[in-house]
Amino acid sequence: MRIYETMFIVNPELDDSVREEIANRVKTWIEEKAKGTIRKFDRWGMRQLAFRVDKFYQGDYTVVLFDTEPSNLKALEEMYRITPEIFKWMIFRRKDMEKHPPEIENEKKEPEKSMSEVETVAVESSENSVQESSAESEETKEISEGEDG
Repeated sequence: MRIYETMFIVNPELDDSVREEIANRVKTWIEEKAKGTIRKFDRWGMRQLAFRVDKFYQGDYTVVLFDTEPSNLKALEEMYRITPEIFKWMIFRRKDMEKHPPEIENEKKEPEKSMSEVETVAVESSENSVQESSAESEETKEISEGEDG
């Protein structure tokens, strides 16, 4: 199986519930028709487009990261083509993630360090360097005084 990422943009003039239903329909289509496994399903919501597409200046973005066989992508492409509410879409193969695959969304992740822990480490190391530099300057003074006398 290969890792793919798809992004699609839905008509912004539709109700929120309809846009959500279309996104869930794509998710179901990937799992059932494309025989894929969803790694990450990320709804970005309404975003400004970089340029006008059809008559739209905004769109409802969704990004999905999934595993499937290359032969199964045609089913997803067909779904995009026959859904008029989706006016832009792309599918990318993520070779970079195939070398170092990320965890599947449902698996437990290791807790990340909080910013306070990171800042504490940085503060402690800077205090140590200040103490070390003051100790070095005292040694330098003693050496220079010894040369004068």
